[in-house]
Order: sequence, then structure tokens, then C-alpha cells
Amino acid sequence: MRIPVLLLMMVGLGLWPGHALTQEVVTDQVSITSARGQLFGITAGEGIARQELASGEDVLVVGTKGVTGYVQTTSRLLGFSGRLQRWIDMNLSSAEEVLKWTVTPRMIIVQGRQAVYGFQSDLGRWKRDPWGAGETLVKSVVHENVGVLITNRRALGFSALTGGFFSQDLPSGNSIQDIQGNDNVVIIHLSGLMLVFRSGLAIWAELP
Repeated sequence: MRIPVLLLMMVGLGLWPGHALTQEVVTDQVSITSARGQLFGITAGEGIARQELASGEDVLVVGTKGVTGYVQTTSRLLGFSGRLQRWIDMNLSSAEEVLKWTVTPRMIIVQGRQAVYGFQSDLGRWKRDPWGAGETLVKSVVHENVGVLITNRRALGFSALTGGFFSQDLPSGNSIQDIQGNDNVVIIHLSGLMLVFRSGLAIWAELP
């Protein structure tokens, strides 16, 4: 059976239904600046989103990529959604310390001493998953639409496209052999099995 030329062109360009969102190339469309106790989120189109800073609240980090903006202050995390043109914040406890952060075109992953935080830009929401007692981070990988964090007990998957964090317990005694990944799929090779996390599914899968 011959496949129409138009269909081939649509698949090649990532325009086939069901793949348009994940395959769309997102250029940098957001800029963030601060002045007079306010944050300003500016997008390529019309409109400027303002966010008031509290008295004594200082800006520590600013990062942007694609349609996503990130600001860390002395008391909270702020995500800016260029799609929705609004700010969404996540308060931090006074004992929390941010160790690492990564901004991709559609999401933010922030690693803290007490928890890991994820921001889904298109959906305009933060998610938080606390570390358990004695739980330590071993490895993390973050790609455009998916991030995976591996601790001494479990693997945490986060997607820009689905729900929040998805946890998978790791068998005792299994060591990490290799980690493969692209913009939408991460594969963890353990000594006894392989685990797969995909951006479009809210579940881990085991490969035999």
C-alpha cells in the first residue's frame, strides 16, 4: 500500500496528531527582569506578567528557556509559564537549601536537601516530592520533556506533559549499569532489570 506524500511530510515534520505537542520545536520566547520590588515576565506576544516580591525578599537565581522562566528567591521558587502568561510560586521552608536546578523549554527541576520540585510550564503548576529519612540522591538526568532522579531506594520520573512525580521502588542490591535518554524517554539499566519512563505516560515500565 502506498503512503500519501502529504502523510509522510506530516510525520517528518512532527505534525501527525498525537505527536505534535512532544515533537514541536520550542524556541526561546520568554524574558524575565526585576525592578522596584517586582518581577516581570515578558513573552514574544502581547502582555507582561507582574509578580510582587515581599518585603526583604531577594532574587537569587533567574533562568529562562523556551516558554519557561525560573526565579529562586530567599523564600520561594517561582515558575513563569509563557503559554499562560502567569507566575506560579512554591514556598520553601527556612531549612530548605537548593542544590541544583535545570530549566528546559517546558519544565523546571529543582533539587533541594529536603525535597525535589518540578514545574510544568504548559500546565502552570509546581509539584513537590520530599526525600524520605535516610534517602540520598545518587543520579539525575533531565531532558526536554522528562526528568529522572535516582536515589538509594527509588527512581522518580517527572514529565512536562503528564502528572507530577512518579515513583518506582528499586530492588535491593541492584546497581545502575547505564542510563539512556532522549527528549521524551529515559531507560535505566540495572544489574537485574531495565526500567523505562516516558513523557506521555504516568507510569514506569519494566523490560524483561
